[in-house]
Amino acid sequence: MRPAGRSDWRQIRVVSGYVAVIAVVVAVGFFVKHRHHQEIQQHWKCATAIVEEVHSEEIRTVSYAKGGRTALYQVSILAKYVSDGVEHERWITVEQPPVSLAEAQLQTFRWKGQHCVVRWKAAAPEDLIAEVE
Repeated sequence: MRPAGRSDWRQIRVVSGYVAVIAVVVAVGFFVKHRHHQEIQQHWKCATAIVEEVHSEEIRTVSYAKGGRTALYQVSILAKYVSDGVEHERWITVEQPPVSLAEAQLQTFRWKGQHCVVRWKAAAPEDLIAEVE
């Protein structure tokens, strides 16, 4: 089967062009993801931790136009992990937007006793980031 005329050849070229563009976008996406993964492996250290305790702290109160108020909380975890053969136990603020009291209580219930990943830049081991699910 061959294309019958010029318009059929043009349509094949257009479709081929779209396929090529999509292939390039997918390849660039994989390349960027791979480079990001390499950068994390070279410059970051990580460890598996156990969430020993969860603490929430009120950071601000939001007032609504209709007169209601809601307190927003920041959640921290006490993570116990081993790095270079030494056991550490540190309070780490979970990087997430402020949450309501109900959400903070739910996170306390869900996270306590669970495993999480703790990572830090090799150049700044005091700046820990906890990845809790």
